[in-house]
Amino acid sequence: MRKDFRRLIEKVLQSLDWDSILEIHKAFKVGVGEGSEVIPGLKRKVYSDSLSKTDVKNELKYILKFVINNDHSKFVYGQWMIFWFNQDWDVMFEGEGEGDIEGEMEDFKIDSRLEVIYAPQRICLTIDAKPEEIGDTTSNEVSVLTKMLKESLVSENYELASKIQEILDVKNSSGEVDK
Repeated sequence: MRKDFRRLIEKVLQSLDWDSILEIHKAFKVGVGEGSEVIPGLKRKVYSDSLSKTDVKNELKYILKFVINNDHSKFVYGQWMIFWFNQDWDVMFEGEGEGDIEGEMEDFKIDSRLEVIYAPQRICLTIDAKPEEIGDTTSNEVSVLTKMLKESLVSENYELASKIQEILDVKNSSGEVDK
């Protein structure tokens, strides 16, 4: 790992309020190493009264090393959310290479950035639609097209009706529609 990246990690570790983070760990009875990824060197320690700031700090240190070494731009592990931007990544700019912009972009440099968010409690929900609400998308398309065909015939828009009928014929010939 590059020396400047190690300094970045140390700066992040020095900047956090470890007393508060440890109190939250204790309040929620959370140990360390309880994320969904296997991170080399990070040992799992279930919650107990012996959990220390050093344990929690080491957890974050291993996570940060893992994120930087593997160039993960976004990474979530347990209560930690990490956002990493490596200055060595190629940055594409809209309009790059067009006229005067090309010369200006050569002097433009973006520094590496490491953002750490400690979120002890968060929730992410999804709503699963019932199968009858989703239906078969092909049959939904066909029913919409059939309705549009009927409406175009009623309104005597034969050109539109012809195009819709062509689409329905293609769907029928390709086997997308159950006969």
